[in-house]
Amino acid sequence: MEARPARWFLPPVFAAVLRRSWVELDVDRDVRDVRVRLVVAESPAGGTTRLERLAARRRPAAAPDTPEVVATIPGEAGWPLPQDGLRQRVRDERVRRIAAWAVAAVAVLSLLSALTTPLRGRLAALLEALPVEVPQAAAATVVFVGTALLLLAWGLRRGRRLAWTLTVLLLAATAVLHVLKGIDVEEAVLAAAVAGWLLWHRSAFPTRPDSRQVRLAAVTLLGGGLLVAAVSAVLVLVAGERGVAGETARAVAGRLIGDRVTPLPSTMPLLAPALYAAGLSLLLLIGWLLVRPRLHRPPSPAEHAADLERARRIVAEHGGDTLAYFALREDKSWFFTGDCVVAYAVRDGVCLVSPDPIGPAEQWAPAWAEFTAFADRHGWPISVVGAAAGWLPIYRAAGLRPVYLGDEAIVDCGTFTLDGRAMKGLRGAWNRVGRAGYTVRFYDPAALPDDLAGQLRELMTQSRHGDVERGFSMTLSRLFDPRDTGLLLAVAHGPDGRPGGFCHWTPAADIAGWSLDVMRRGTAEDLPNGLTDFIIVETIQQLREWGSWGLGLNFAVMRGVLAGERGEGRLSDLQRKLLHRFSDSMQIESLWRYNEKYRPIWRPRYIVLSGSELAPVQGLAVAGAEGVTELPVIGRLLGHTEP
Repeated sequence: MEARPARWFLPPVFAAVLRRSWVELDVDRDVRDVRVRLVVAESPAGGTTRLERLAARRRPAAAPDTPEVVATIPGEAGWPLPQDGLRQRVRDERVRRIAAWAVAAVAVLSLLSALTTPLRGRLAALLEALPVEVPQAAAATVVFVGTALLLLAWGLRRGRRLAWTLTVLLLAATAVLHVLKGIDVEEAVLAAAVAGWLLWHRSAFPTRPDSRQVRLAAVTLLGGGLLVAAVSAVLVLVAGERGVAGETARAVAGRLIGDRVTPLPSTMPLLAPALYAAGLSLLLLIGWLLVRPRLHRPPSPAEHAADLERARRIVAEHGGDTLAYFALREDKSWFFTGDCVVAYAVRDGVCLVSPDPIGPAEQWAPAWAEFTAFADRHGWPISVVGAAAGWLPIYRAAGLRPVYLGDEAIVDCGTFTLDGRAMKGLRGAWNRVGRAGYTVRFYDPAALPDDLAGQLRELMTQSRHGDVERGFSMTLSRLFDPRDTGLLLAVAHGPDGRPGGFCHWTPAADIAGWSLDVMRRGTAEDLPNGLTDFIIVETIQQLREWGSWGLGLNFAVMRGVLAGERGEGRLSDLQRKLLHRFSDSMQIESLWRYNEKYRPIWRPRYIVLSGSELAPVQGLAVAGAEGVTELPVIGRLLGHTEP
């Protein structure tokens, strides 16, 4: 029996409800996968009268009417979700989107109205009360205001409070100007209606400019004013006796905003367009400085160290994902709420989050709602890199769009074997390196001997392109740090005891094992082929002895598309052709094939975007963070030059 609130101050209505739920467990031996599904349903059980059904308030359904899968493991294990904070962001995003399109439409309509001749009857009635200069000045000002509204529409889309304030004022001014330039009642009513709608939804625009933006805009405006004064002085000198200083200054100022009533004291044909272009450029520059994303203020070194230690404690307690430990990168900042932490970095005005927020599962939805509100206050569009499938319901509920990125390879150490025909190549490489006298030893990288650490640092620079490790979501960016306790280092030593290669692993409690951070091998000619395979196989066998379950290997970009498991039709075929084409220089397909020989379990990863209109900007920010722009071919395509 369930109590439901009633309308019209009536007492609650008690209704009988039938709830059904069960758990399904599947084991697929062919692909070595275990999958759990939660199925629920809720339907009325009858017994209520028509009057009770009429009096009961409508409420969102807690579960589907018919049995449906609402959560899976691995996969979307986020049901049920507390929706209040997430729904608020979706409503705000909808308001911003509508506001941007509505203001842009008003701006375009205003520009078209200013460039067309007003209706003769209305203009004649207007000229009976006002001089002809007023409609002309109003029409020129509408062009200026319409251009400003087009720029402010972009600021409204990103939730800028200053853009909202200026837009409301300019819409009110536009309504008056439309009346003054030709009694254009229709345009005036539309502008006033949009202004009123924006006033009603003012809470959807929380981003305020910081003091640095305001100061820079003020300096730009002052510099532009000085430029106008200088141009006016030059024109007075050129005009000689034909010009008067005050009239010349008014003419120049009028040309800057598109006014052509006051004649210029010069016959140069390009002077008026040049002044008008200068005025628009100054307007666009000041507008951009005021509505651009707020700059991220990094914490002081002491605050950064304190935040890192706090994040380290949360990761140690709740960070089970294979990417969780990479939240402790030095180039990330941390947002704390409750018992959760969100690791992020702001690049090119985009807030990049990786990994998924870390904390107790029951706090995921409110933590994400608080973080998205924090990012919205700063005007940062959010992108999540390497998102796990279990977080997708929360991201979707917040109005974000997940896009498939690829798959992560996870080896089951307990069932892994080198036996069988399919493992012939891997078995041969392991035997060949072992016969060459190589052995693998395991170390705690936080307590590594200085001489071995120096040898490994020298080794890792031999095959690396650039001065640092690339990556943002799946690389720790540092090695052998005493603060990083509980990590694992597997080093292959040759017959002479010198290291030939190594793999650095971070803990991953969700798979009861480890996740790959860095793998490196030397470039000496006497190193046997298959040395990296030898290290991985030896690590798998050692983890089996320790009782560990999983070992996370490399990430294969768009593996599901390459393997034909995702998508059908011509678009998917085109994607596969492009991926095959770029695989020659970017090792896309070869990385998938390399991991496939270990017969891993493939777990999908996603990139989550704030909106399709910002996808190019977010994509470039992600590419820069992951170091894709430093690759030989793709870097040239993106215009990146190697330092």
